[in-house]
Amino acid sequence: MTQNIIESFLEEKIGLDSIAIGRGVVEKAVRQRMAQCRLHNADAYVKYLVASNEEWNLLIERVVVPETWFFRNRKVFEYLVRFARDIWFPKNPGRILRILSIPCSTGEEPFSIAMAFMEAGIKKDRYHIDGIDISESALEKGKLGVYGPGSFRGKDLRFRNRFFHSRDDGYQLFSHVRETVRFKVGNVLDRRFASGGPYDVIFCRNLMIYMSPAARNKTLETMSRLLAENGIFFCGHAERQTALDWGFDAVHETGVFACRKRCRESGDQSPSMPSTRPLLNREIHEKKSTSIPKPPAANDLYPPKAPDSPTRFEPTASVPQPEEKVDLFLKARALADQGALPKALELCEVFLGDNPVHAEAHFLMGLIYEALHNEAKAEAFFNKAVYLNPDHFEALNQLAFIESNRGNQGGAERLRQRARRVRESR
Repeated sequence: MTQNIIESFLEEKIGLDSIAIGRGVVEKAVRQRMAQCRLHNADAYVKYLVASNEEWNLLIERVVVPETWFFRNRKVFEYLVRFARDIWFPKNPGRILRILSIPCSTGEEPFSIAMAFMEAGIKKDRYHIDGIDISESALEKGKLGVYGPGSFRGKDLRFRNRFFHSRDDGYQLFSHVRETVRFKVGNVLDRRFASGGPYDVIFCRNLMIYMSPAARNKTLETMSRLLAENGIFFCGHAERQTALDWGFDAVHETGVFACRKRCRESGDQSPSMPSTRPLLNREIHEKKSTSIPKPPAANDLYPPKAPDSPTRFEPTASVPQPEEKVDLFLKARALADQGALPKALELCEVFLGDNPVHAEAHFLMGLIYEALHNEAKAEAFFNKAVYLNPDHFEALNQLAFIESNRGNQGGAERLRQRARRVRESR
């Protein structure tokens, strides 16, 4: 009962969907905070939590899991540079391009924007970047600008030699880059959030996948309020269709998950960024195909894989996992293969409580929920698997099936194309 009360409070305060992030994550955070407060009674902790804004902030710090790195999906930053240099600046001479990164976490995303502009020769006085996050400790790390190996991923790390210097505890970002970003604390559900808009570009990637439906709707309302007309809204791949259904227009650029705010007066569409009107729920229902492929059987959660694409269950490189925890995950997978789905689900939730960024565990949760005919939860966990590992071939295929089943054949084909590119790159 106490767990449910705290989860309800978290949803009300920050829009957190405990199922989406994993109830084990919330439970672990509460246990840690109770130990820190030297409270052994859950009801006493709830009373303390309600009476203390500071404790709320500390609990939220424990629940929010920052998982970010520099130039995550480099195509996004390449597109932003082209948009700014070839479209926005020529149309807005003398104006400053205003950019918002929310949630900015420890600063990797907004600093990537700044470095991309610098590499393109765009002067610092032509743009302004705000980074907003609910976590004060994350923002303090961003202001300091010292990063460890986990912030540098991918093969192309030439930017690190250009913009950082090495030190004993990591890499220090040069001050002329740090000064391009203004960090602020903020909660996107606060009605006074970022009242200093409008912004010409907003990055809000992979925030809404952890939110309740009501919080997602409120977040999109806020993004629309803050975004200038015809402004660009970068979101996560799993969030783009939600934004389109809400009323944004699509930006058609391979590998870039972005939308454009529709011009209210003229409805004019820029030729450089064609748009599509989102299907209404009624139309989606009417367009459903009668020849939709059947989903995998409940007792066939892990079909045989081709030799060139083995299913990988290693933990993510940035989060080492104790051997006994990996064994717990393997046990959950074995139970799922045997058809013991409720027990597999229970073990997987426990595992995710200690390992919230384990992509394969999220994928397994998706498969279990799919076998239990809960498509909404299955989709949420497949999306998180792809968020943590953008090249997750199996999760991309599962999401393609879900989109096809929903009647969104275009979205399904885009996901299949991504999966094919992943397969071909192996």
